[in-house]
Amino acid sequence: MTKNELRILYKEKRQLLNDTVCRSYDEALLGDLQKMDWSGVNYVHIYLPMDGAKEPDTLGFKKWLEKLLPQVHFVISRSDFRNHEMIHYLWDEHTVLEVNKWGILEPIGGCLVEENALDVVLVPLLVMDQEGNRVGYGKGFYDRFLAKCSPTVRTIGLTYFEPVERISDVGEWDVRLQYCISPTRTYRFI
Repeated sequence: MTKNELRILYKEKRQLLNDTVCRSYDEALLGDLQKMDWSGVNYVHIYLPMDGAKEPDTLGFKKWLEKLLPQVHFVISRSDFRNHEMIHYLWDEHTVLEVNKWGILEPIGGCLVEENALDVVLVPLLVMDQEGNRVGYGKGFYDRFLAKCSPTVRTIGLTYFEPVERISDVGEWDVRLQYCISPTRTYRFI
């Protein structure tokens, strides 16, 4: 299937999940994140789940990692829809957030963080294939962002679904994930 066909199908599948199932899946995702090695990590980029989109939760992970490694810095992004780029900010107690016109909670400013400073990026997605190619929302924000990161950055996708066999229209600009966590297992693509 193509990315667009998969996007339509998996958006619908995700919307059909009830809140109890989503909470159960989020607990499973968190459990697998907790099993990963976080030593030596200084900057972690996370996404803020969109209300109503039933995206996997990242806030429980943030709370857990802050307790485990209080020195870790969290980074979140603001989307520039004119050029489909993301601007990254340190997320601290001074960060002011607002919902943009697309329903995404974003920082309105703060301390900028360059992509090459990031050690780990948690990546939102709808579904991935068995090679680590992902289907997102179709604007290419994350592919552009990940292409600018250091070659040593660890990319971890979070999804409620198991991989499809193959995405038929993967492009040369698409950035594969290194890891993807589903409710049943962690997939490693490196």
